[in-house]
Amino acid sequence: MCRRDDTSVVALADDLSGAAEVAALLRLPARLTLHAADLVAPAAGESVVVDLDSRHLDEDAAADAVRTALAGSDAGTGTPGASDPDEAAFRAFRAANFRAANFRAEHGRTLPPFPTVWYKKCDSLLRGPVGAEAVAFAEGAEFVVIATALPAAGRVVRDGVVLVDGVPLHESAAWRAETRAAPRSVAEALAPLPTEVVPAGVVRQGPVALAGRFRRAAERGRHPVCDAETDADLAVIAAAAALLGPGCRLLGSGGLAAALGRRISARAVGTARAVGASAPGSGSAVGAGFFEERGACPTARPLLFVAGSAEPVVAEQVARLVAAGARHLRLSPSELAGQAPVALPEPSPGTVTVLCVDGSEGVRPEAARRIAAGLARTVAALPGRPDLVLTGGETARRVLDAVGVTALWPVGEIHHGAVHCRTSDGRSVVTRPGSFGGPDSFHRIAAALRPRLLSPPLPPPLSPSSPPVAGPVRRGTLPARSHPVNAQQPLPLIGLTMGDGAGVGPEVIVPAALDATTLSRCRPVVIGDAARLRKAAEILGADCEIVAVATPADAEFTPGRINVIDLGLLPADLPWGVLSAQAGDAAYEYVKRAAELALEGEIDGICTAPLNKEALHAAGHLYPGHTELLAHFTGVEEVSMMLSTEKVKVIHVTTHIGLIDAVNRIEPGLVERTVRRGHEALVRTGLAAPVIGVCGINPHAGENGLFGYGEEAEKIVPALEKVRGDGIDARGPLPADTAFFLAARGDYDLIVAMYHDQGHGPVKVLGIEAGVNLTVGLPVIRTSVDHGTAFDIAGTGKAEAGSMVEALRQAAEMSTAR
Repeated sequence: MCRRDDTSVVALADDLSGAAEVAALLRLPARLTLHAADLVAPAAGESVVVDLDSRHLDEDAAADAVRTALAGSDAGTGTPGASDPDEAAFRAFRAANFRAANFRAEHGRTLPPFPTVWYKKCDSLLRGPVGAEAVAFAEGAEFVVIATALPAAGRVVRDGVVLVDGVPLHESAAWRAETRAAPRSVAEALAPLPTEVVPAGVVRQGPVALAGRFRRAAERGRHPVCDAETDADLAVIAAAAALLGPGCRLLGSGGLAAALGRRISARAVGTARAVGASAPGSGSAVGAGFFEERGACPTARPLLFVAGSAEPVVAEQVARLVAAGARHLRLSPSELAGQAPVALPEPSPGTVTVLCVDGSEGVRPEAARRIAAGLARTVAALPGRPDLVLTGGETARRVLDAVGVTALWPVGEIHHGAVHCRTSDGRSVVTRPGSFGGPDSFHRIAAALRPRLLSPPLPPPLSPSSPPVAGPVRRGTLPARSHPVNAQQPLPLIGLTMGDGAGVGPEVIVPAALDATTLSRCRPVVIGDAARLRKAAEILGADCEIVAVATPADAEFTPGRINVIDLGLLPADLPWGVLSAQAGDAAYEYVKRAAELALEGEIDGICTAPLNKEALHAAGHLYPGHTELLAHFTGVEEVSMMLSTEKVKVIHVTTHIGLIDAVNRIEPGLVERTVRRGHEALVRTGLAAPVIGVCGINPHAGENGLFGYGEEAEKIVPALEKVRGDGIDARGPLPADTAFFLAARGDYDLIVAMYHDQGHGPVKVLGIEAGVNLTVGLPVIRTSVDHGTAFDIAGTGKAEAGSMVEALRQAAEMSTAR
């Protein structure tokens, strides 16, 4: 689940707008199918999203719909026979999931070569038969991680209770169109599924601790229901679930889908994210945000809005669209309740029409489905095959069923929840939950699909830098970044953590961030303390402007300017070169914030200035260093340290532990995983077939048993046999005293060292002045200088910035290649 290029996702949703939202948020090439019986195997790196159309079903039927999707067949809906052309696809799909379940037992690895993540979309307001569906979804899983918060819409979970704009769900007006009372908690809504609340405080302990809590809940036969109030909370939940393997399934809102998508998605290009570049009829990929017309979306085709939601904001959305020039057709509930379609005038080419229900006399909840069916019949009877904008999941599904659409290919998001799809014949279909979007939502959608066709909205449109009026902007959702761009593929945004403020970090950051070569490769944003950087600039005599910004999206990149996300944690009188718990705590917070930004998709990579381990520990943060800190914050159990210089690169099997402990810890699985991580890192930088030299443990690599107790044969050779079987050119075990000499002259692209000093010593001789430390195996890019805080020269202006410039270069290179 952690940025595996071949990870696929199967997602189930209870209505069409929710299914489309999930397809966009997963950020993978996607197919959205409207019938569970049409489910086919997702290819590696793709997603299949199924609209179960179960929101209106009774509990038994809804549960059966989930089981049909999970199993790939169901007697109630018809199992494909031998002559069915989709039978091979069904077999492949089931086989892929059997492989996922059995691979760990067979090969001793957590992630299968064809990892498939199962995700169930749950309405963030807990509408529909969510309990019956959750029970069915949990069948066959070790446990289900549940997170229904949707912070972007003002919906959070606190103490297991959904709050809507601060009001408990059962006390809010969110269920006014429902025929039953709102549940008082997530647990009540999901009953009879046995659950256990995981408080926000536990979530914020980080992914590793949270994963342990999930496992303990599962041992008690409970499924964890997670409190969450921010997208950062959801990112931690997704990261924790990623540690637990294919036996863990996810159930939650679009917020959790977005967190999942950020972990597994390929790198977005600029602000336009192509979610389904292979969509039929799409002349080219169309990204999130405001679309240009392309291929099968001609301006001449009519554009029809069908407003099937009873949400109060929809009336304002319709009014603004009509004020901009759209035609308005209002139908009464009694007209739509009949069996025949309502006769409407044919929409003219190149026009925008909005069709809605006249709710002036109120709409009874029990009549909602009949009205949706009437709207569907009416739209299907219209000639001209207009492009469609459909609000409300029930209305959207009934309309598409009526016009014969069985599958959609998501293209991107126009705004949060408004998902643009294509049909097999090239028609545009935009779906959106009824409660989503601000008053200008319809106009924004029309402007995206039909630029320049309507007049500007009233009131005047928001500026490009303004958030939607619907509420807070959610970071990390599509588009992947909101920063302005000046080119088709902007330079990567690199978060540069300041490290220990009492050390040389500020003094190497200032010249590196101002360096012309740095600015030609990336856009650095410092996470640290603006006042401390200004002091460093004074010491260096640097003529620059240091500007505090709230987010990376606010940063401006002009010569002589350094952008800082200013956490303001250091006292003004902090002395240079003196151990300080305050500086250690600040360094911890800088790294934490950078990890959050990376997981949320706001930066492309992280580059770290040095921290002081003793200061870190004095502040109560008992981690050996950056590597372990970032592994904790990103929810990764195992990572590797790679040192990179111009002459040699080395990756470590073990790092910050004693020599005796290192020898005991080394085992074939760890060696194998380290070699694979190193190979993947080099391939990512563009080296197609790296040659890897693997050191032994003993002098002369044991010299055929002369030295040691056979550690090479026991711990290293089996690992090399496995990776060679997969085509990785790994050679060894090699005597360490000659391996680095051979690497320096070009025989090896990478050396695998067994313990800390075996790798660090030669690297510091061969290239410490420009050495870079990379953490390999994280879901984010991370590089660092390969030197410490240098308290002895801190504050004197003597520190060299070459290693920081090189670290930024490699962070930019790896982020661009991702």
